[in-house]
Amino acid sequence: MTKKLKNNFNLQDRLSESSVFIIGGVFSVKGKDIVIRVNKDKNLPHLFFRGRTIKNVSVGLSNYVKILKGFTEIICKVEGEYLEVDRYQANKKYSNEKQKIERFLNVSVFGFYDNDNRFQHGIKEMPLIGSECKLLSREEFEILHQLSNINELSISLGTLIDEETQDISISVKKLFAGHVGIFGNTGSGKSNTLAKMYTELFKLSDLSDNFTKKSKFIFIDFNGEYSRDCDDEILTRSKTVYKLRTKDNEGAKYPILKTEIEKLELLSILLDATEKTQQPFLHRAIDRDWFDVDNENNIKEIQNINKKLKDILVMKNKDFNVPFLKKYINDFEQLGFRILNVGKNIDDLKYHGNDNCAFYYTNISGANVYADTHELDFVGESGYFNVSIDTAIGLSDLQKVQFKILDQYYFEILNGYANQEHISPLIGRLKKRFDMLNKVFDIKNSSSEITSQNVNNYHVEVVDLKNVNLEIKKVIPLLICKTNYDEQKNKRDTDKDNSLHIIIDEAHNILSENSSRESESWKDYRLETFEEIIKEGRKFGVFLTIASQRPSDISPTIISQLHNYFIHRLMNENDLRSINKAVSYLDKLSFDSISNLSTGCCFIAGQMTQFPLSVKVNLLDEAIRPQSETIDLDKLWKNNKA
Repeated sequence: MTKKLKNNFNLQDRLSESSVFIIGGVFSVKGKDIVIRVNKDKNLPHLFFRGRTIKNVSVGLSNYVKILKGFTEIICKVEGEYLEVDRYQANKKYSNEKQKIERFLNVSVFGFYDNDNRFQHGIKEMPLIGSECKLLSREEFEILHQLSNINELSISLGTLIDEETQDISISVKKLFAGHVGIFGNTGSGKSNTLAKMYTELFKLSDLSDNFTKKSKFIFIDFNGEYSRDCDDEILTRSKTVYKLRTKDNEGAKYPILKTEIEKLELLSILLDATEKTQQPFLHRAIDRDWFDVDNENNIKEIQNINKKLKDILVMKNKDFNVPFLKKYINDFEQLGFRILNVGKNIDDLKYHGNDNCAFYYTNISGANVYADTHELDFVGESGYFNVSIDTAIGLSDLQKVQFKILDQYYFEILNGYANQEHISPLIGRLKKRFDMLNKVFDIKNSSSEITSQNVNNYHVEVVDLKNVNLEIKKVIPLLICKTNYDEQKNKRDTDKDNSLHIIIDEAHNILSENSSRESESWKDYRLETFEEIIKEGRKFGVFLTIASQRPSDISPTIISQLHNYFIHRLMNENDLRSINKAVSYLDKLSFDSISNLSTGCCFIAGQMTQFPLSVKVNLLDEAIRPQSETIDLDKLWKNNKA
């Protein structure tokens, strides 16, 4: 009896549910495009079922229907609707005017529910003409938007734009084990989205010790949005902030390996070295380890300066005159060497330019003293020149690289191996570029030195470039990303269970294809480096997240290799075209809505979701929000005294 009543109840329940949820039937099928004829009693904006209002089907970003074909449930998205006159009703003399109109929906097939009641994207079967079409129940709607399994780590991002009761949580492994692109015009909310993603990740309670020990996160922050204070809670409190400065020596310095600075390709780019003459010269200069072995108190550098100084003083060549000598002394004194003896004035030296070329000076008795016959009067403790250096300070690693280049330059010039006109422009750029590097980088000899410097064992780094000048603003992130990428590749040889995550806000600053400020060789090297990271990085556990307001400026190779996309409001036609090429599975309705998205709203697409979703990203609290908000001029300017 109980069993019979139970079956009777289920039957009635199903019948009443069907009477509400069935909205029509398939009218035509053309490929994956389906036309649904809507029942005339289902044209209201809302339906009522068991005391709850149910949103009826309509055109929208998150409106779906279910078509039944036997035991298969085919899920379709509503993309359009139209009306036609019902010819049968129109011919009736006494029919209701409303009955004369038929409503049709244009829908497209994009998935189905499998045997485990999980949504699967793709086409399994096509419906038949006459197949019933139903609204999705609340449970089915939630299953459709369930982007992670119960046992998976997931982060809460926000809600659907047009269904704010539906929360959107994203699987951690599907989102962060891939390259991510966040695009949108200024003021569209992309900075909040980037910060929201990583803030939610860092505050997860189910993370093991491996998260901090085996995963590293580097944020390249061009505008100082994520580093209000070193101990603020933006992203996470457990982070190391490097506020770099090139205006003075007051800023922090980012630790980097000496081997990276000495790489020929990087030095060539940094110094704008020409391919035919200056790059081979740099190779000869750097490819020497003589100074690095048994060189206490920089004794080898001092010996080399002394030797060349003596050669210049007795050189029978009018090109090596007083101005040349002054430049030689100035170049090495700027590195920290003391060359001119106390009380001596180099302007007292003269150059005899006839056949007996030589440097000389006139002593107190009026006699000329020549360098080729009185060497000790010129170089030595009592002479004009006595080379030394403060042993307590010595040369920094950057200065040692700089010395190698200068030493090789003067060696080749004095011996006639190189043309001064070809190499001197590079030497002119040397000091300025290296001075800037010295302000922002702390050169280390090994990875263990860098690790020991991180006393708090923080695995999150924020590199603030707000106070770095334009001349070196692209070099710094390139160096940081390249050295960490190479280090991660080496790690994977012995330990495959680790990852590196590089996050670049305002990425068009470093990934742009168009730039009038740099040479073609520098641009090619910069793009090739990041293209290698995005194409090959996944194999080594390296994942890139980029945010930009100009996706059209970024290399198409980089855009096309992204695994996940967050697309905020974009107005520029070139930007929209760039996104349309990259995200081919974005339907026309969604694509046409990009330019009309509100602040904080975006489309998400990629491997983290089986189909594009329209999401309103929750706004972070003010204390942990990036410093990217538009100033409130009304609040600033309005007179509140009245």
